[in-house]
Amino acid sequence: MIKKPSVAVLLTAYNGMAWIKEQIDSILGQKNVEVEIYISVDLSIDKTQKWCEVYSKQNANIKLLPYGEYYGGASKNFFRLIRDVDFSLYNYVALADQDDIWLPNKLAHAINTASKTKLQAISSDVLSTNKHIKEFSLGFFLGNKY
Repeated sequence: MIKKPSVAVLLTAYNGMAWIKEQIDSILGQKNVEVEIYISVDLSIDKTQKWCEVYSKQNANIKLLPYGEYYGGASKNFFRLIRDVDFSLYNYVALADQDDIWLPNKLAHAINTASKTKLQAISSDVLSTNKHIKEFSLGFFLGNKY
């Protein structure tokens, strides 16, 4: 049996209750990869943190970092995740915003592309759909640690 590539997905959130469940489910639904999601919630005024606490207890692939800081933007929150997550167990790292919805083959396609082309990082664009279907965001960064 061939071992699936492992990916640490770093997810930042701030007042994200409207999107976060669908985003996390789209990450957990990735095909042909093993994912673990690390979530850092910026000091929010909605119930994002509480919801993430409950959902992470229900799913071993979700790790919630301690709460209580105000980062004031996604970049500082991503830096916090990069600083605090141990990447030694993973082949790849991906970044996700709370309102991105990933297609099921997003990570496998990116890993395949990176492997074939010897890329060290990939950033994708946004894919929008028609008015009858929700918009799907494909923005992410994927890095190969080797």
